[in-house]
Amino acid sequence: MRAAIKTENAGEIILQEKDLPRLSSEELLVKVEYCGVCGSDLHAFNHSKGYEFVKKPIILGHEFSGSVVDCFDASLSHLKGKNVIVESMNYCGQCENCLNGRKSICTQNKVIGLHFDGGMAQFVKTKAQYVREVPDGMPLHLAALSEPMAIAVHAVRQAGEKSKNDTILVQGPGIIGFFVSVILAQQGAKVILSGLQQDYENRLSKCRTFGVIPHIVESGNLEEKVDIVFECSGSNAAVKSGFRSLKKGAKAVFVALYEHETTLFLTELVRSEVSIITSYGCNPDDYSMAFSVLDSLSEKLIDVMTIYPLAEVAQAFEDGLNQVVLKPMLAINK
Repeated sequence: MRAAIKTENAGEIILQEKDLPRLSSEELLVKVEYCGVCGSDLHAFNHSKGYEFVKKPIILGHEFSGSVVDCFDASLSHLKGKNVIVESMNYCGQCENCLNGRKSICTQNKVIGLHFDGGMAQFVKTKAQYVREVPDGMPLHLAALSEPMAIAVHAVRQAGEKSKNDTILVQGPGIIGFFVSVILAQQGAKVILSGLQQDYENRLSKCRTFGVIPHIVESGNLEEKVDIVFECSGSNAAVKSGFRSLKKGAKAVFVALYEHETTLFLTELVRSEVSIITSYGCNPDDYSMAFSVLDSLSEKLIDVMTIYPLAEVAQAFEDGLNQVVLKPMLAINK
């Protein structure tokens, strides 16, 4: 099979022929059709701080869709031919967090495509418990957006109660921030998505289609304080500006991952009773809402993807790093 291999060299990904994965008990073989390039893939590609755990060489990719073509156990044969996605987080199901319904922070969590080979290949193996069937009629390139959408769903749920009278700032027009803003706008809030001037043409401007207000950071501070800020940019400067944008008694939800520490003067936050919330990954039940959002906005969401054949994987990574596209998507068999 053809596979995109992240080599031991920073900034290098190449195509190679690999043997088909060998199945063991409880495992399925999935023929991959589409695989998104995620921010985590870009960090692993560049050997960024915080991604030292990624062993190389490896097949990256955890946002993918395809169909089941084989299984080890006869009891799983009913899944053959089914269109599926695979949950990115391989949780144990037995630890305290899993038993309390918080599988996104499983103490044994492993991420497909980061801890072991993922979906940037013609075939991938996975345990059946992590497979979710794609809703009837949903095209597979749209289904491949379900993982980042589920992460956005999880972040919105982590924020707790919201009002339609809330004004919400989402910082960072990458795919997670973009999807967070889309979900919040669907729920009726006034939503502002902020980014840099360089983000506007290819990423930030697209949010208008979903009823979200774009804000260019270089244009100055917002005219009003907000009730909630979702920090999805990963920028240390944005962390501080986000807190400055909050009303007293407001919430800050941190979704991004950061390469550097940030120094905060906590006294200001304490005096304002700002609630600090974090969100990591997603839980299995977040995918159900993710599919629902994708289905309801299917025609509009096509515009967020730029599709590359697998042979152009290096270009897809370059464009993702340079932020000239919103969501690079690999068509594995084209």
